[in-house]
Amino acid sequence: MSARQPTFESLQLIPGQPLQLEIDGHKRDRDRSVLVGYRPGSAILVTTPTIKGRPVPVRLETGVNVRLFANRLNGVCAFRSKVIYIATMPFAHLHLSMPGELFIGEIRKSVRARVKLTTALIHQEERVTAELTDLSVDGARARTSFRSFDAGHEIQVIVRLNLGRVEKVMRLNALIRSIILNKEDGQCTLGLQWLDVPANDSIALQAYVLERLNEHPY
Repeated sequence: MSARQPTFESLQLIPGQPLQLEIDGHKRDRDRSVLVGYRPGSAILVTTPTIKGRPVPVRLETGVNVRLFANRLNGVCAFRSKVIYIATMPFAHLHLSMPGELFIGEIRKSVRARVKLTTALIHQEERVTAELTDLSVDGARARTSFRSFDAGHEIQVIVRLNLGRVEKVMRLNALIRSIILNKEDGQCTLGLQWLDVPANDSIALQAYVLERLNEHPY
């Protein structure tokens, strides 16, 4: 017997869920939007994307590709829809048709997103400042002027992530897999691998990486 295919309703999304919209005929590949709500079997309400503070022009029946991170499925979700109603009050929002099919896929652990995040690295009694330059579900790359780390050291990484309207402070254990010294500026680049990431933190990492990849794909 085949597994039951997920439906939009089965995702159990809540208002405020970040979305990425690809609107047919629109110049930008992806626009940010937020889920306002939905009526099962009827329509999905989302905020109208904006350019310089103004809603982008959209026509009825325009096709839309929607992408989001579904926590319940621990993966990326995409579906095809169309605009069935356009509202301007009490704020600009669109009614989208319910999708007939969802496409689900996990983020590969090795996929890295470009970031620029100030972080603290802790090893034994030493606490130093660094900058994460890329981030994945499996690890990260950090730059620091501190030169006393060695490959094989286990450290703690403290970093603050903005996930939509939620701010989360992550405390992740990591193994230093590699160290590269840049002789020009004296900075060390550390290749980090996460160790024993709790399930909730793993989901948060996946959501953050997805958002960054949507904005700055490799």
